[in-house]
This record gives sequence, structure tokens and C-alpha cells, in this order.
Amino acid sequence: MIRVRFAPSPTGHLHVGGARTAIFNWLFAKHHGGTFIIRVEDTDQARSTLESEAMVLDDLRWLGLMWDEGPDIGGPHAPYRQSERVERYGEVARELIARGIAYRCYCTEEELEAKRKVAEAESRPPHYDLTCWINRRDDDSIPHAVRFHVPDDGDVTIDDAIRGEVTWKRESLGDFILVRSDGLPTYNFSVVVDDHDMEVTNVIRAEEHLTNTHRQVLIYRAMEWAIPQFAHVSLILGQDRTKLSKRHGATSVSAYAEAGFLAEAMVNYLTLLGWSAPDGRDVFDRDYAIANFALDRVNSAPAVFDPQKFEWLNGQYIHSMSAAELRPLVVNAIGFDAPWLEEAIDVVKTSVHLLPQFKEMIRFVTDYTPPEIDREFAVAVANDLREHGAPLDADAVKAMNDRLKQATGRKGKELFMPLRLMLTGMDHGPELVRAIPLLERASESDSRVLSPLARAERCIR
Repeated sequence: MIRVRFAPSPTGHLHVGGARTAIFNWLFAKHHGGTFIIRVEDTDQARSTLESEAMVLDDLRWLGLMWDEGPDIGGPHAPYRQSERVERYGEVARELIARGIAYRCYCTEEELEAKRKVAEAESRPPHYDLTCWINRRDDDSIPHAVRFHVPDDGDVTIDDAIRGEVTWKRESLGDFILVRSDGLPTYNFSVVVDDHDMEVTNVIRAEEHLTNTHRQVLIYRAMEWAIPQFAHVSLILGQDRTKLSKRHGATSVSAYAEAGFLAEAMVNYLTLLGWSAPDGRDVFDRDYAIANFALDRVNSAPAVFDPQKFEWLNGQYIHSMSAAELRPLVVNAIGFDAPWLEEAIDVVKTSVHLLPQFKEMIRFVTDYTPPEIDREFAVAVANDLREHGAPLDADAVKAMNDRLKQATGRKGKELFMPLRLMLTGMDHGPELVRAIPLLERASESDSRVLSPLARAERCIR
């Protein structure tokens, strides 16, 4: 059975790069009927907090990436926080020492720094000089780290599901730390123990972890554990082709949520950053993505984050949703509700790309200042509304336009521009055949809304 994990470090809100990795893992698990695990890598005691963990989990929930096992819901391989698994790492480290694969290293930071400087001066790789491997001892009373001894046959080749064959030579690597002198494991050690214990079959993660794979495979080999299938996802770049960062704008999931992006649109867009649909479509729902997601369609080249395309895609989702579906989202974004809001949403939604934009687009319903309008034209509009105004639907508005053409001799923009300005107070907006009936109905249920006739009368000066 396929088992994948997303393993964030809880140091703040979820970054879009991490979100993309989580989405790929989630889609891969769903496509194969597998298990999606959340594991919290919180051994960085200076930066990791429970508050940050809660923020990351909230961001994942907002995206709809629900997990099967994790720190909040448990599972057969609990605990799912690395800080709660330190004893297990010590157990594996002791086993490696007992088998002559790892050893205690008593060198101090000052000694190690001096060795690095000597290596640099001699133009040698700054690999550990094996002092404590050659002079092995078992004194636990002295502070020490635990090092892995890289064997002579330490070449590693993997078949990465995205990048193909990748090889590292033994000479590129010196003996490396498994457990620091404070008793906490290094990333490369803890991640191998966790992935083995949690029976992870596929490791789908960011490209920056590719260089860690050499060390990790050596640990798997030493423990005689099954090695998972690796897949390293490319970086996400800004439009200037540098790594995506805050200088490119918002980079966290929560920031985009607050800006009015929809979770479904974000999942869709981030899926497109590296993966392409078999039929080339850009807009698709989760069911389509689950049915079609495969790692052989993930590109190894860096993906470029395009804010304009993301906003366009978000608009496609807004346009396709019903007013009833949008209403709670719009209320949350604009901070108020009204009896007429659902109709207003339906009238303006095709002009909206972000949820907060609804506030400006429907402002004409409640906010009205009489514009300067030719008096003769204003009288003609008011008279027509008095005589033919009720009920005002699309057909009635079309008939009114025809009558005004005859009465005023105006047509085209000469008719529609002042009519729009007169009745909505704005020189742009939704079609009048929809806006005018909306104003009429809204005025019947909300005392703040002036009817089309009341607006026309206020323009007569």
C-alpha cells in the first residue's frame, strides 16, 4: 500500500512551496488509494512552536488536504512529532554503534573548526578526519555526538521518480553526525528512522533535499531497511527567475486566503506548478487531479509563480460558482450581509477575480451620490420610470431603453453612459438590464437602497 508523508517544520504559516509539496503527496496518495501522513519535524527547539504547528495544520485544513495519520489524530505509528520520538532515535543510534557502523565523537566545536580551517588551507574537502573513529571509546560520561562512518563502498545511485538516475560518489562525503552532543538527532538521521517506522513507501519532497539523499540511503543500507522511492520536486521561482521569497509578494497560504483567493483555486494553481494535465487543461477540480496525477508528468525544471495567472484562475472559480455558494465567502470577505446580496453577487461575479473585489463592485447598491446629469434627460428617465417602472425586469429595462431613444433622440453611449451614471452613480459596472432590476428589488427589502426612480428624481435639479 502506498504511504506518503508531508513533514513540515513548524516555524510559521505554510509557505506556498510547502503547500505544493503537500498537494503532490496528497494527490499521489489519493490516486493510489494510499495513506497521507502529517509528521511534524520540530527538533529545532529555537524556532519550532505549538502555535506554528497549529497554523500549519489550519492552512492544510483550509486547502482541504485532510490527513489519515498525524499529530492531532494519531495513528498506528504515533507519535507524529519528532520531539516525542527522541528516545527512538537514541535506540537506533546505539544499535548502529553496537554494530560498528557509527561511533561516539568527542571532538569539540572548537576542535572541529580548527580541523576545517586546516582542510581549507590545504585545499581539501572539509571532511571529518576520523580522529574518533580511529581512537574509538565508549565513555558516555563525556559530552559527545554520534557519527556515521561512511563505508568504502559508499557510492549511491537512486532512480528518482522525477529526475531519473542520480549518483553520488563516496569521496564526496565524510563521516557525518547522526546525533548531536545535546542528544537531538540531525535531520538526515531522524527522517530515515521516521520514514522506516511509519512505513513510508514514497518520499515526495522539495529539490533542496536531494543532496541529503546520499546520507539517508547509507543509513537505510546500514540498518538493512527498505529504501523508499524518492521524488524531488523542483523549486518555485519568482518571475525574475530567483527563488520565490517575500520580496516577490505574498508567499504563505494564509496571506493568499486573506487576499481573497479560494482554496480550490490555490490547489489547482499549485498543482500546475510542475505538473501538467494530460489534456492540457488549466482549470480542473480535485476529482480530475486525483484521477490523473502521476509523477511522470511532473517536470524537473523550476516552476515560475505567476501572480496574474493565479488571479485569473481564481476568477474562473468565482465565475463558475453559484451565488448561493459564494455568499458565505463574500460575507466573510466584505464584512456585511444583506437580503439582496445573493442577487448582487450573481450580477457582478463575472467581473470579480478576488473575493474582496465584491465590495467595490456592489457598492452602487447602497452608496449613491446624485451625479451632474442633463436636466432634460433626467426628467425623461424619471417620467418613464413613473409610468412604466413596475415591475422592473430585464425585458422592462430593454423596453425603457427603446422608449428613451425615441423620447430623447439619444442612442448608443450617448444614452447608456448617462443612464448608467444616473441610476448607479458609477461610469462602469454590470449590465443595466441586470443592475436596474437589482436596485428595484433591493430597495423593497433594504431601506438603505434607493430605487431607480428615487435616484432619477434626485438628479433633477
